[in-house]
Amino acid sequence: MRIEQKAYAKINLSLDVVGRREDGYHELVSVMQSVSLFDELCFERNGGEGILLHSDLLELNDENNLVCRAARAYFAARGTSFGVSVELKKHIPMQAGLGGGSADAAATLRALNELDGSPFSIEELASIGARVGADVPFCVVGGTQLCQGIGERMEGIENNLSAFVAVVMADEGISTPQAFRALDEKYGDFSALSNAASERAARLGKALEKGGCTQVAALLENRFEEVVFPVRPQAKHAKEHLLKNGAYAAQMSGSGPAVFGLFESEEAASAAIDGLAMRSFVCRFV
Repeated sequence: MRIEQKAYAKINLSLDVVGRREDGYHELVSVMQSVSLFDELCFERNGGEGILLHSDLLELNDENNLVCRAARAYFAARGTSFGVSVELKKHIPMQAGLGGGSADAAATLRALNELDGSPFSIEELASIGARVGADVPFCVVGGTQLCQGIGERMEGIENNLSAFVAVVMADEGISTPQAFRALDEKYGDFSALSNAASERAARLGKALEKGGCTQVAALLENRFEEVVFPVRPQAKHAKEHLLKNGAYAAQMSGSGPAVFGLFESEEAASAAIDGLAMRSFVCRFV
């Protein structure tokens, strides 16, 4: 049995850090959105034990890849294991803030569950995913979600906004731990941000439900821009470029440095990145 999975990237329509836990994880409030940029994965049982990963990027072919970590988490939750071969073709840029590794991990959980006779519900797979990474639960479920805690508490949002998304990989990657450390140094315990972040995310959810471009644009925010733009200036320039070239909203995704712009037509999104000397894509909400 061979299973093919599309691992969809995500963007953060809002992202705030509102606390730091004793275990080192950070508490988040974020509205996340799946987009149609995806990695391709193929899974097949092989009669052996454990997971055998082959990626078109050699640096990913090791046991610390999130695909392998997700498989170990699945087998631990299941209490048994089986052999599976995985082929991974990467399209989502790494260390970009687009959740590529988390999307691959989520696809792995879904595929292993199907190969195993579907013993777990989607909600249970999301719970397993929380042991792998903060964005994995969202990537298991996908769509538009208000995510809180370390990403494991999700509330679906009805999204009626029709938007085309231009994504620009504006600079060299930045590690998520590096970005969090910079925020820790700036804010300390984050307590002053909590109420405002929750209120903004709630208003953004209502704006998405109404499908209003202007309302959504006014509510986009990413706390990481404050610490990433100074060290990745091309990301700031990419945001400014998108806004100057027709985006009604633009923002960095995740801990960056990828930047996205929202457009009302595919033609406008394509025109905005035409000739841009940076890796870029046009996609849609999923």
